[in-house]
Amino acid sequence: MRFLPPSVAAHYAAGGHADVQVLVWITARDRVTGAPQSLGFWSGADHQEIEIAGELRTYYGVGALLGFEPVASVSSAQERVWSLSVSPLHDQVAEAIRLYDARLAPVEVHEWHHDPLTHLPLADPVRVVRGTLMELDIPTPPDGQDSAVTLKVVSDAWRLTQGLTLKRSDEALKARSGGADRFRRYNSLVGINVWWGEASATDAGGGRPRPPVEGPNTGWKDR
Repeated sequence: MRFLPPSVAAHYAAGGHADVQVLVWITARDRVTGAPQSLGFWSGADHQEIEIAGELRTYYGVGALLGFEPVASVSSAQERVWSLSVSPLHDQVAEAIRLYDARLAPVEVHEWHHDPLTHLPLADPVRVVRGTLMELDIPTPPDGQDSAVTLKVVSDAWRLTQGLTLKRSDEALKARSGGADRFRRYNSLVGINVWWGEASATDAGGGRPRPPVEGPNTGWKDR
């Protein structure tokens, strides 16, 4: 069940009409520096600074957000896909597509409930979606037709479907060990030295390492 602030719930319980604006917040990466860059769109008629969880965010309107699918509330932890479309002709949208990499960018969607008679907000925006931007489709329309950029957002439940990593690179393992070389850590665990890339582990005299063999190693034929 979706949570509604008490003032919003009381408005609807008294038979009040709904006027809900949708706010979309995307945190992408700068293509040059890799630094995070956030951009907001909403279904309102103008640009506006809106406070979200104590943070003042700028949301662009005036046709930036063209359409969106209704957000359905579910109680189970299942993966949900939600689509929205923005205008590629909007200045902020065109700049964001050119400068930012939005692949796997975090996305937040809020609903902002207003009184349709006074056009005043009934409460602070309520978050209804927190997910990841999985697809960004920028089609080329035929001559004389409008274009729209389609974004597909997947809820955070999709992370539960990812399998565990079976292999890790040497750089990743050294990062976990502080850069130490762990390659020979267990080579003498049972008192036998293992000399990698050499003729044999030990010589016949009792454990002294042999020097490296010049040329191809053919000692395995005598074993």
